[in-house]
Amino acid sequence: MRRISQIVGAVFLLLGVFWAGRVSAHGLGAFWEHWWCPIPLVLIVVGLVGLGLALIARRPSPSA
Repeated sequence: MRRISQIVGAVFLLLGVFWAGRVSAHGLGAFWEHWWCPIPLVLIVVGLVGLGLALIARRPSPSA
């Protein structure tokens, strides 16, 4: 599960960064012109959360 979370998080993060690069070429106001414009920001946040959860799951439990 940890490995899947890392892979999915990294893919979402990369998709968000590349998509944001395309949209932000028109200025930061372009993120709000259409309903799909905030999607890159959501992908970046979801990717970071996925990677963060993978790192948290990787740590040994304090009781072990």
